[in-house]
Amino acid sequence: MAEENPFGSEAESSQVLSSLNLSEVDVNPNQRLSSVLLNEFNYLPWSRAVSLALGGRSKLGFINGSIEVPDASSPSYESWLSKDQLVMSWLLNSMERKLAEIFSYSESSSKLWETVKEMYGSQNNAARVFQLKKDISNLQQEGKPFVQLLGSMKSMWNELETYRPHTTDASTLLKRAEEDKIFQLLSSLDSEYEDLRSHILMNTELPSFTSVCSTIQREEVRRKVMNIGDMLDFAPRIKT
Repeated sequence: MAEENPFGSEAESSQVLSSLNLSEVDVNPNQRLSSVLLNEFNYLPWSRAVSLALGGRSKLGFINGSIEVPDASSPSYESWLSKDQLVMSWLLNSMERKLAEIFSYSESSSKLWETVKEMYGSQNNAARVFQLKKDISNLQQEGKPFVQLLGSMKSMWNELETYRPHTTDASTLLKRAEEDKIFQLLSSLDSEYEDLRSHILMNTELPSFTSVCSTIQREEVRRKVMNIGDMLDFAPRIKT
């Protein structure tokens, strides 16, 4: 006689084992919520990936405020605190180490979430868009399997879509067209202009194309004046 399966049928057994594995993942404080780690420039794709991961684990309410904090004297407080600290651990593990250290003393997962949003959520994303478009343009197969090349390209396309979602709004499209001209102009500059390029891209608001051109021309003149000054300083003095 065959030994009786303690979990019931094979299908039922598979479901039980799956639920057990899921439970182990849900209580592991060392888990990352996403392969995308938060840095100073990728808040949007990071926040979306983290929100999806928390939603899939029924924990989104801890950061969006829909799960209220019980009173400290309530019998449910300890259970809430345990889960909230678990969510905090997941969030911190989904950041680069230097950022995790900054936010590690947050009072709760919702406070941590709001602080990160205030610090990085309203920043100008021009620098990241510029880098993505540059990376996409420079992407080559270089002997890699096609599926790997396609995966890299789709990943960058998806992140770019996060910063630039599809729209038919005329003013938005005109703004993007001018941004693309600025990106193309900046990417064509010599390496000696790297600091200036970074300064322009990290502005709270990306300047107009005309303003960028004026800034580059002023920098070029400044460099020429400095070079002339250096030449005069080192030129041999004529004795009278």
